[in-house]
Amino acid sequence: MGILDRLLGLMRERDDRVASGGKTRSDPNLDSLLWGSSLYTTQSVTGVAINQFTALNATAVMAAVTILAEDVAKLPWSLYQNAEGEGRREFQNHYLYDLLQEPNDYMNGLEFREMMQVALALRGNAYAPIIRDGRARPIELIPVNPDWCQMWEAPTGELFYRVTPNGLHAMAKLRSLPSLIPAADMLHIRGFSSNGLLGASRIVLAREAIALSIAQEQQAARWMGNGAQPSGILTTDQKLGDAAAKRMAQDWKNMHSGLANSGKTAVFEQGLKFEKLSMTTADLDFINSRKFQLEEVARIFRVPLYMLGVTVGETKGNLAQKGQEYVNYTLTGYTNRWAAKYSQTFGLRRDRLSVGFDFRALTEADISSRINDWRIAIMSMIATPDEARIDLGMRPQGGEAAKLHFPQNMAAAGSQSTGTQADEGGRTPEDAPQPLSKARRRSRTLRTRADTAPRPDVIAATQRMRAAAGASWARS
Repeated sequence: MGILDRLLGLMRERDDRVASGGKTRSDPNLDSLLWGSSLYTTQSVTGVAINQFTALNATAVMAAVTILAEDVAKLPWSLYQNAEGEGRREFQNHYLYDLLQEPNDYMNGLEFREMMQVALALRGNAYAPIIRDGRARPIELIPVNPDWCQMWEAPTGELFYRVTPNGLHAMAKLRSLPSLIPAADMLHIRGFSSNGLLGASRIVLAREAIALSIAQEQQAARWMGNGAQPSGILTTDQKLGDAAAKRMAQDWKNMHSGLANSGKTAVFEQGLKFEKLSMTTADLDFINSRKFQLEEVARIFRVPLYMLGVTVGETKGNLAQKGQEYVNYTLTGYTNRWAAKYSQTFGLRRDRLSVGFDFRALTEADISSRINDWRIAIMSMIATPDEARIDLGMRPQGGEAAKLHFPQNMAAAGSQSTGTQADEGGRTPEDAPQPLSKARRRSRTLRTRADTAPRPDVIAATQRMRAAAGASWARS
């Protein structure tokens, strides 16, 4: 079946179902609540409309999404090859090597990953149509807002994407692509999913928690703007007319409200008294509920609270451990999705290639800890001194500094001073027995004979013992 037949079949299938009152995946109303339709904004019980723009009005959401996007974007990444019998090495002889650093002519790799990661964190889907040259080789990746993109299913099960660009620049960049883009020409990174086709939108699933955070912030702002919660009241035992009451209220506001009038001395007339209002239990509950909503947003995006500015009860060692847990349990969930999708979309696995991220930018310790770690690596024959110097920003020295050094307590016995290989007995050639000359052999032989010759006193004692034994035998 050709591409034209597939498209015609897709359109007929959609028209038939829409005419009968059914919905297809191409219908923009389908799963609008669960997946976050590009055409609709979800309403919350509080009355706050939630979409990817209003959700960012919540400071906790903006902070969490910014942290995730910037952390993924600032990680160095590259294309690596896993050769047999060798470690992973950077592979530059591939079109994707340059495309990772410059995905298009107006964005660098950091900006590209940041925009895609924002879409992935908010909407659960990140899209980038692939622009190819005449030989079908990818030359550009154009990221688009997930609200511009919809997935279409053909009757044969094939997947297409309909992109409605917003702006002349996006339209010009995507003009070479058909109105329905085949799945092979779309880099689609999806979050967790229940149908395997579209990722779930976090801001839609958690819209009530996010809307409540926004509503509480708006309520606090209205209190401050409207003065619904005054700090105190002015009272008097005398009767005041309307004009006098308004004049005194305005004078008090002009003289004592605002930062510029803070600390000024208050002068009262006609027996006025100022009574300060204390915070009620309802006010305290409101403050605690705002703190709880901050924790809710942190749970939604799996970001540690201390990264959102809540450091109560945290210690330096505790923060270091939580930072490592954030990398292991939160950030790798996104970077692994990136690497797996690139491998699938561009067929990297058959060439034993993979996209890898370097997490040292996030887990790098202080200079003392780094030097100590390198010292252990050098003593363990894992790294060379030159590798440590390069990582610490120093020039390599070459020579012995470029070689692995074997600690003395791990070298063969007898080889510490010379470095030569020991024999089976653990001795070096310098310590092994040397061949003797003819004169030394004769002298050693004479000494041996003299040492083994019978001594006269020993012979006499032996004869006396034998005579005594013969006499004893004769008497018996």
